[in-house]
Amino acid sequence: MTHQPGLPAYDDRRKFPALVWQAVELTRRSEFPLACTPEVGRMLQLLAAGADRVCELGTAYGVGAAWVASGMRPGATLVTVEMYEDRAAGAKSLFRGHPSIEVLAGDWSLALDRGPFDLLFSDGGPKRAVGDPEKLLPLVRPGGVVVLDDYTPGVKDDVGRQIWLDNGAYRAVEVPLTPDTAVILATRR
Repeated sequence: MTHQPGLPAYDDRRKFPALVWQAVELTRRSEFPLACTPEVGRMLQLLAAGADRVCELGTAYGVGAAWVASGMRPGATLVTVEMYEDRAAGAKSLFRGHPSIEVLAGDWSLALDRGPFDLLFSDGGPKRAVGDPEKLLPLVRPGGVVVLDDYTPGVKDDVGRQIWLDNGAYRAVEVPLTPDTAVILATRR
């Protein structure tokens, strides 16, 4: 999750889908300084439009999941997993009335029973350690996309980046979103 004290990038509710704004307000009320940035959110929204089954690891209070939900087509589903019970409870409350969204409280591995998925956003799950791309393989169908945020563009000799860019199980690319942020998109071969 990207550090944003007070979530300043979310400055005007008219710029964002209603569900995203509700998640931002919940995040602020919970005094949680982290959330999916609007740039990452818009990418998730775009990618969700082509997915039937989506998974997010690291729900927090639901900003990223709300972006995904705002892009999902009818009939698509989202499973989102949050390690901390209080955050998961907040997200469950937010998504009450949205039967296509399932919030699970616990370790990221809970999603293994629900996969594979067309789109996986690993925000709070395995991401930067050697072996993490392999841990996520069962969650992604062949041709499915993994989104990994919180990278700084152009950093060299970063193991957390190279494990994706050099992994033979995925075709991956770093995509700068702002001068200070980038995501890695990895498609399972």
